[in-house]
Amino acid sequence: MLEVTDVRQVSPGLCSDCIHARSITSDKGSIFIQCLLSFSDPQFAKYPRLPVLTCNGYSTRDEP
Repeated sequence: MLEVTDVRQVSPGLCSDCIHARSITSDKGSIFIQCLLSFSDPQFAKYPRLPVLTCNGYSTRDEP
């Protein structure tokens, strides 16, 4: 069984380079990924379960 002791070891998947993802850090140091598409489309979770492996709204930051 895999045991993760450091949250930084878990990849957020597609959210890591999506233009719609924003990293939120709590006062206690916890890091959350917020999907900005959730504000305009209820299909998207405000805080998606990670890692996100497929997403209809995914758009890489490298696109023109």
